[in-house]
Amino acid sequence: MANSKQKQLNSIWYKGAKIPFLYILSSKIFAMLSGLRRKLYKIGLLKSHKIKCPVVIIGNITVGGVGKTPFVIWLVNQLQASGYKVGVVSRGYGGKREHEPLLVIPQTSAKASGDEALLIAKHTNAPVFVGKNRVKAARKLLLDYRVNIIISDDGMQHYALQRDLEITLIDAKYGLGNERLLPAGPLRELKPRLDSVDTVIYKGKKPGAHFFEYQPFMVYALGNIKKQKSMESFRNQHINAVAGIAHPDSFFNMLSEQGLAVVKNPLDDHEKLTEQHFQFDNDDPIFITEKDAVKCSDMKLDNVWVVVLKLVVKPQTKKDVINLVIETMK
Repeated sequence: MANSKQKQLNSIWYKGAKIPFLYILSSKIFAMLSGLRRKLYKIGLLKSHKIKCPVVIIGNITVGGVGKTPFVIWLVNQLQASGYKVGVVSRGYGGKREHEPLLVIPQTSAKASGDEALLIAKHTNAPVFVGKNRVKAARKLLLDYRVNIIISDDGMQHYALQRDLEITLIDAKYGLGNERLLPAGPLRELKPRLDSVDTVIYKGKKPGAHFFEYQPFMVYALGNIKKQKSMESFRNQHINAVAGIAHPDSFFNMLSEQGLAVVKNPLDDHEKLTEQHFQFDNDDPIFITEKDAVKCSDMKLDNVWVVVLKLVVKPQTKKDVINLVIETMK
C-alpha cells in the first residue's frame, strides 16, 4: 500500500493540510540552494554543455507523474512518422547499472534501465540511453546513432544539458498544488519558471489550454501480448487494480469510468514489485499499468492483465507542438 508518508505529503500539497514548521524551514533552504545552483549555471561557474543537435526537454516543475513518458513516446512516434531520426535520453530512475550511459532495448531488464526508459524502448524504434549524467548520455547517443534530434524524458532541472526547446507538463487535476517548494509543496522550481518555457501542456482536459488525455485501448495478458481482450469484456465482475504510479487514483478512476467494479491497491511510485503484490484472497482479474508491467516480465503470474492506454492529444496542441519541434531543427 502507498506509505503513510506520501499520504501525509499529498494532504499537505493538494488538500490544504497544515504544513509542519520543519517542512517550511526545509523549503526555504531548498529555495536558497536551488536558486544558488541556477545562478552558478547562469554565470558559468557550473558548466552547461551544448550538444551538436537540437535537444527537446519534456519535463515538469512538480514531483509526481504528469504523463512525461507517454508523451515522449507519442512525440517520438510522430516525428519518426515524418521521417526524422529521433533519440531519447533519460535518467533511468529506479534502475541500477554497472556502466553508464546504458543503451536500452526492448529486451533490457527494468532493474537496469528503470521502468520508464524501458517503456519508451518498447514503444518506439528510437535508440534510448539512460544515465545520471544526461550530457554523457546525449553525446553517446549522437556518436552512435547520428540522430536529427534528442528528446529528454524529464531533465528540466538538469541544467548541465543545454536545451533548444522546453515543453512542460502539468496535471490538470492536481495543478501546482499549494505552489510551495519541496517539501512544503510539490514544486521543484517556483511557478515563475513556467514563464521561461516554450509551451505548457496539461495531462487531462483543460479548456483554453494545450492538453492531452488517456483513453483505454485494450488489455492483454501479462507475458502474452497476443492474448488481448476488450475492456468491456471485464464488466460486471470485480477487478483487483494495482498501480505503482505517482497518482494511482487516476488509473483507478479511469477503470471505474469504463464500468468496472474496481478494488483499489495503490503502491508507491516506482515501487519494486514482487509476486506478493499480486496475491489476493480471490480469483478476480488483476489489472496493472504498462509502467508496472515492464517490472514483472520475469514473473509467472496468472490472471494479470496489462491495461494499454491511447494518448489522445488535442488537435491544436498536436499541430503546435510538432511545428515547434520542427522549427527547432531548422
